[in-house]
Amino acid sequence: MGKNKYVNFARKNKFKSSSRKSGDFYQSHKQNSNDVDDESEAAPQVKVQSRVSKLRVPVSVEEAEIQSLYQRYSQLSANPDSIATFKDFPLSRKTLAGLNEANFIKPTVIQRASILPALNGKDILAAAKTGSGKTLAFLIPILERLFLEKWTRLDGLGALIITPTRELAVQIFETIARVGKHHDFTAGLIIGGQNLKFERNRLHNLNVIIGTPGRLLQHMDENPLFDATNLKILVLDEADRCLDMGFSASMNSIIDNLPDVRQTLLFSATQTNSVRDLARVKLTNPVHIAPHEKEQIATPAKLQQSYVVVELSSKLTMLWSFLNTHTKQKIIVFFATCKQVKYFYQIFRKLRPSVLLLPLYGGMNQEKRNKIYAEFCGKHSNVCLMATDVASRGLDFPKVNWVVQMDCPEDVVQYIHRAGRTARLNTSGENLLVLLPHEEKAMLKLLEGSRIPIKQIKIDERQLFSPLVKIQSFLAQSPELKECAKRAFVAYIKSVALMKNREIFQLRELKLDEYAKSLGLSITPRVRFLSRMTDKNRLPNVPHHSHESCIASKASSDEEDDSDDNFLQVKCADHDLMSPFDGQNGNMSETEEAVPSTLLQSKATNKRTSKAKLAKKSLVISKRTVFNDEGMPVSEDGEDYSIYDLNEARVKLEQQDVEDKKRYKELKKAKRISMKEKERKLKANDGSTEEDEFGSESDASVNLDWLPDPDKIYGDKNNTTSDVESNHSENELVHPLKRKRTLLHQACDLTLTETEQLAMNLLK
Repeated sequence: MGKNKYVNFARKNKFKSSSRKSGDFYQSHKQNSNDVDDESEAAPQVKVQSRVSKLRVPVSVEEAEIQSLYQRYSQLSANPDSIATFKDFPLSRKTLAGLNEANFIKPTVIQRASILPALNGKDILAAAKTGSGKTLAFLIPILERLFLEKWTRLDGLGALIITPTRELAVQIFETIARVGKHHDFTAGLIIGGQNLKFERNRLHNLNVIIGTPGRLLQHMDENPLFDATNLKILVLDEADRCLDMGFSASMNSIIDNLPDVRQTLLFSATQTNSVRDLARVKLTNPVHIAPHEKEQIATPAKLQQSYVVVELSSKLTMLWSFLNTHTKQKIIVFFATCKQVKYFYQIFRKLRPSVLLLPLYGGMNQEKRNKIYAEFCGKHSNVCLMATDVASRGLDFPKVNWVVQMDCPEDVVQYIHRAGRTARLNTSGENLLVLLPHEEKAMLKLLEGSRIPIKQIKIDERQLFSPLVKIQSFLAQSPELKECAKRAFVAYIKSVALMKNREIFQLRELKLDEYAKSLGLSITPRVRFLSRMTDKNRLPNVPHHSHESCIASKASSDEEDDSDDNFLQVKCADHDLMSPFDGQNGNMSETEEAVPSTLLQSKATNKRTSKAKLAKKSLVISKRTVFNDEGMPVSEDGEDYSIYDLNEARVKLEQQDVEDKKRYKELKKAKRISMKEKERKLKANDGSTEEDEFGSESDASVNLDWLPDPDKIYGDKNNTTSDVESNHSENELVHPLKRKRTLLHQACDLTLTETEQLAMNLLK
């Protein structure tokens, strides 16, 4: 059956859905990951699938099934506790077949509590523990709602699922492809990093869209084929993350483009109850579902939680030793920043650990992220995933044994999401939280207040192996790796400085020199924003650098030394001086005012400084200056400064100018007299030697004293001597230089033999 004929058939029988299934678009999505733009390559696969999936239920049977489902909704809504399996739900046969083939037999607590209200068309605000099965809790109502509405591809977009991360969107897409493969709906994945042209050409044929806020908003603004007029269901997975400040602008624009009359489902492990957030999403009498709210533990029961206290400089050694002692485990290690993940992955890979290392962070290429995500999910042991919080939201990594949080989480919500990557769906797992000494007290207080049990463990020092020597060697050989270490150092300091909870994240307590040395750096990198953020409201706990680190930091970067923002600030101070910040308030102490201005110039640096830098550093504001009505400065006693009298200064300049002109005339006259005296002596002293006259300043000719005397060489052979004597008799005042030139000219008229003889004598 041709494509045009198929479209006409779907228009005549609207209750029959289009024959393109979700599995068909899933194959197209695989082509999308390889950036295939040619639609002709994907079309044959879709056509073959449509021919295979023509087995349809008769129209009368589907209508009878829909009527029976409506009746069962009202009957079971009063007694949801009687549901033991998915067959007890009023679900269509296609949905039950997909659940059975995907091995979903018994519903979880959150599924049993939320599916029935969602089937009845109510808005839902649900919160449940990590790994409790929230994905199926909103996918099943979507499939059933579109089935009851007799949805076809011609009806356009019917359900929109928004997730904060790309990996979570891929996971939801794969789940709906398995569960809803018997339905005749089309589903698409709209995320960043994929082929935009491929998505744009197929967007109008999608019934279910799973996407991230940024790419969805881009299609809404640029793609005229994007039409959400007939939208029935909106789902926000990890709703608290979607509604926070990170996606605030994008979510506001997306919600404004959606119809007001719709069903909205919000799911998350840590749900928000803010009235402002609910108003933005436009929930209407939502059903609050929190089955685990009254439990004593907010985390999964089989999750073993522990923490260890280590110094900042010992974190790298602790992690390396942990990986070497847990070689047969499946581990996820969380860091605060992407640059930390990149550096730890590169340096540990050079150390050749006994486990497979995989990085996952936001700055990676999407195709590479998908590959790493799939590779980690396929491994069962002997693998470690180093990731940022991009992997902490909703991702279902199977059979993870350990979750190690190397950097303290921002709050309890972030801790719960990180720890929830293990111990999913009633399986066991362990979580290890690494804390600094000053972070322990405040963080434990927050965890206890949130009903999270955690115990402290000690590290066996005999199991610690420090790779610092090898790391320093690698950094010395690779400038790129050294720069990566510097960026990781600065990124961590910035992440701590920007945290809101100052009781936990105290930048003042960080030992930066020791931390830089633990990363393999011989010189502590300069953190530029520390010198700029001196306002107590912005950065109240600036750390006190050592004198050596400040000197080394100044010599490490020319561009940073030229900053105009820092030339009046004390870059380093002696250890004998007190800290310029008084206590934890961030107020300037009195000792800062007493710091002499000579400290502004570092004597330890051998770096060549320009005049501009010296001029900047020499600027010192001495005291306040007051000006009178005429614009002239006035002293404290009320008298005008005489140094600023313009008339007197002009008179002094004129007098000095007259004296300079007089002194210049005298020098010029003395020089003229001297030259005349030398000329007179030259004429008078006829018997002076040639050396004296040739050495006089008045003789500007070339010195030819090195030439031999022709009289002595050729006097006997030729009569040149008598000729020269006769010339002397005629003019006794001939200049000696002219006489010598004359002799040389006469010597040029020589024979070949005489010329050779002259050359030999010159060589001697």
